[in-house]
Amino acid sequence: MGDTVQITTEGGEQFFKHYYSYLDTARQNLKHLYHEASKVVWNGNTLNGKMAVDRFFSDLPAMTIPGQEPPDPMILVSVMGFVRYGHLEAKPPPDSKTFCQSFILGKDTASGSYYIVTDNYRFL
Repeated sequence: MGDTVQITTEGGEQFFKHYYSYLDTARQNLKHLYHEASKVVWNGNTLNGKMAVDRFFSDLPAMTIPGQEPPDPMILVSVMGFVRYGHLEAKPPPDSKTFCQSFILGKDTASGSYYIVTDNYRFL
């Protein structure tokens, strides 16, 4: 388990550095991180495919993302799996769909408990 944590941590850090470096100073390289089958939702703008992502990012105004911790740390939870809607005993049984769901959890300073700040659910 320790090796998996180290590999994913290092991989995440490397991805973070490359992605935001490209976004800040070399947007033409972002398209290499996406595939024709990629789907991106950026503040409600839906992008399908590598070229749509490239066009969208090239039209954004200049920005810098400093890569620092937010003042109130949050937790990102990502889930991927299969879901079936309907009764499993139905004939024919319902088809399963692949989904991805991401939660951002924030801490309530008054109670100390965490709550869902955002919840994004998508079929793949």
